[in-house]
Amino acid sequence: MARLREFVGAGDDDCVAIVAASRERAGCAAEQVMIRADMALAGVPEETRKMLEEGSSAYMRPLPGAARMYPETDVFPIALSGALWEGIRVPELLTDRAERFVREFGLDGALARQVAFSERLPLFERAVAAGVRPTLAARTLLATCRELARGGVAIDRVSEDDILALLSAVEAGRAAKEAIPDLLAELARTADESAGTPRERVDAAIAKMAPAVSQADVESIVRRIVAEREAFAREKGMGALGPLMGVVMQELRGSVDGKVVSETLRRELKRLLS
Repeated sequence: MARLREFVGAGDDDCVAIVAASRERAGCAAEQVMIRADMALAGVPEETRKMLEEGSSAYMRPLPGAARMYPETDVFPIALSGALWEGIRVPELLTDRAERFVREFGLDGALARQVAFSERLPLFERAVAAGVRPTLAARTLLATCRELARGGVAIDRVSEDDILALLSAVEAGRAAKEAIPDLLAELARTADESAGTPRERVDAAIAKMAPAVSQADVESIVRRIVAEREAFAREKGMGALGPLMGVVMQELRGSVDGKVVSETLRRELKRLLS
């Protein structure tokens, strides 16, 4: 063995592979040995191995991958005419769909990708087709539903038709978007009890969880809350808008759109500070 290593010029740290076959076969085998050795520098290649009788294993073939594609030998070839080829409609790639959502709906890239790859994608497209704002539909179906599920709400019990009816109610002004979490939770809680159409179920949830509040009532509530915290409002000035906004919204429980509340509160603070 020492003489053999000396003959091929191998050092103590070298591995020697000897191939015995015809020149053509040996040359091909030696090339594969070099390729295999080079692959080992990056790690153990994935492979299919066979069991040996003594309990060890031996290499059988590379692990099948995406490149393992071959014609079906038992089926005759199908000739593709130009008309047939042109008539083939390939489904839109999800990555392309995400880019389209950015262009057409104004969604940010991250949200558009989440929607495109979500199982809620068909419902999102139904909602947008029904006139729901894309951003509202996306955030409700992804963020709001996920947060409710993490909080223990059985959101899967709410049907797609009920969710669509709820989003349509928000767009129609029958409910504020701030009430969506409470309304979804109520729909989930009463899923086995409710009857009627999706709109009727949604309207029942709105009547219970977020009843309509008139503008006069909103102004009355805002005036009372500002009066109760007049010293704080005078000290902070318009900086009190944020803290007081939270107090008002908590009392209204999502029955009024946040924009309406903000404008009403801003007017009341300006009146107090003038």
